[in-house]
Amino acid sequence: MLTARLRQATAALHREVESSALISQLLRGKLERSDYCALLRNLHPIYAALEARLPGATLPDGITDPRLARLAALETDLDVLHGANWRTLQVTDAALAYQAHLLALDDARLVAHAYVRYLGDLAGGQMLGRIVEKTYGAVAAFYRFPEPGAAELAARFRNALDTLELPEATMQAIVDEARAGFSRHGALFAAL
Repeated sequence: MLTARLRQATAALHREVESSALISQLLRGKLERSDYCALLRNLHPIYAALEARLPGATLPDGITDPRLARLAALETDLDVLHGANWRTLQVTDAALAYQAHLLALDDARLVAHAYVRYLGDLAGGQMLGRIVEKTYGAVAAFYRFPEPGAAELAARFRNALDTLELPEATMQAIVDEARAGFSRHGALFAAL
């Protein structure tokens, strides 16, 4: 099952990224609003690339489900937390390199980044959403998912991953790409 392979192969990198200074401060409710806005601004090109590619990808519905899309919610949060001029915030080279990478990937490898981003948002993101709302006193649209809700969308996503029938080499390429995705997030968080 692909989800188990991905979870096992990325577990150490996931812990490493979660323990970065930026995410540690966010989890403790100690990240300045301006730094959180910088994080969202740098996630924007990543989601823009991912969500530009996924609708046309030859992948199961659970992976390309439009209810997973975060770009509009991310923009809403930036409008609320920073203001209408949020596009003037600096975008790091790490975010731009990640965006370019996503735009160049084949559909199979794109799955890895959907896994890294969407399952993170659907799972741990639910806790982050509560922290963001408490810390900044604003609704965290980025972490709110439409019906049937985060848990059901996550289950559908995992099921879609596990129904992929691909050659072993392609499956391993997805696993390797997921590891690279976590590394790219680590580089982004370090740059911020």
